[in-house]
Amino acid sequence: MLLILLAFVCGFSLDVVWTRCVNDIQAKRAISAANMSVLIYFCTLVSTVLIVERCVLACAAYALGGWVGTYVAVKRKT
Repeated sequence: MLLILLAFVCGFSLDVVWTRCVNDIQAKRAISAANMSVLIYFCTLVSTVLIVERCVLACAAYALGGWVGTYVAVKRKT
């Protein structure tokens, strides 16, 4: 259960951080964008491990977290 929760949080975080990184790049905030890219890297490592380990429920939770993260990030901007 903890793995599924961690996967959801990582998926959520990835999409929120991705949105922030894109905004930082557009605003030419190089240091912040670079920091966000490192966080993106770590979040994608989690998804890679989940796929390799064939944790189907955790992969689904990661995808759901990504959907929610994108929704929240876009909704926050409007």
